[in-house]
Amino acid sequence: MDQLQTIQEKQAILLRQLRAGDLFESLPDLLRAIREEIHYEAASPISPILSEEESVRQMTTYQSRWADQDQLVPAYLDDEDLRRFVLLLSSTKEPVRDTGAFFFLGNAIQNGHLSRPQLQWLTAEVMDDDRLFSHLFEEENDGAYYRSYAVAILAILLNENLAADEPFLNQSFMESIVSQLGIYLLVEKDSRGYVEGHGWVHAYTHLANVLGLLFDQENLKRADKLYLLACLMTNLRSLDTPLTMGEMGRLVGTVLNLAKKHKLYGDYLLLTLKLWRQDLVNEPFDSSRSSWQMLYNRVDFFQQILAFGEAASPEDIWQYVQTTKNYLS
Repeated sequence: MDQLQTIQEKQAILLRQLRAGDLFESLPDLLRAIREEIHYEAASPISPILSEEESVRQMTTYQSRWADQDQLVPAYLDDEDLRRFVLLLSSTKEPVRDTGAFFFLGNAIQNGHLSRPQLQWLTAEVMDDDRLFSHLFEEENDGAYYRSYAVAILAILLNENLAADEPFLNQSFMESIVSQLGIYLLVEKDSRGYVEGHGWVHAYTHLANVLGLLFDQENLKRADKLYLLACLMTNLRSLDTPLTMGEMGRLVGTVLNLAKKHKLYGDYLLLTLKLWRQDLVNEPFDSSRSSWQMLYNRVDFFQQILAFGEAASPEDIWQYVQTTKNYLS
């Protein structure tokens, strides 16, 4: 059994118990155990994109055509072209991936150039294992661009779904997104922001955007939102590389907004913050780069809570952060 299948099976059990109300205080330890069991292989090359320049030219043709057309008449994207353009999100070239395919697909989604079936197909496609989990179980690698930009496109789709008079994502679709994102949150560890010569990875910023939108989805179960919060906090407690390009502030803001929505989320966040502090107190400190980075990731998270101010946090979280703010800071 491979690692992905193992995590899928364990996650299915946890989600079932959480939705039944049979799981809460033990969830952090259970998720932490999953994270600590993950083995990352050496990075391997990503697959090359065929006819990349031709696809970029085709996107430009579409944009020119749409600009010249009557705005009252829908101008849809061809299904086969849509499939080709999604592949460009895996490119390591910033003009192809970011200002190319990402901008183009975002425009197509937001300006009515995708039909309802195409919106549903695209959502399923960016959440597919081959996209969201591309080279996920490897050390730092170029598959991170595909993973991150799949999440970025999902954010645009979720925003469109929220704004739609008739949402195109049903309950089953939303639960599938929760399951896929839960795994991604538990395994991802590429915290790179801007990469010289290649542009943005920024996976954690894209995650903050997606989580914020999911937390605003009224048709998403409270247990599912709690699970995503739990997976995120598990990731941050284990992360030993820096978040230095605005990611931590976005993540903390998203988490605090959720914590203010219901006491359940606030209670879980407080539980995790206490466990995070215990990580530093109870575990031997080996004065390695990894250990120092984990310590300062925690310090940064707490400092961001303080930066948002008292009104942004539930009272008990604010008081806890106040009483521990000078610890190892």
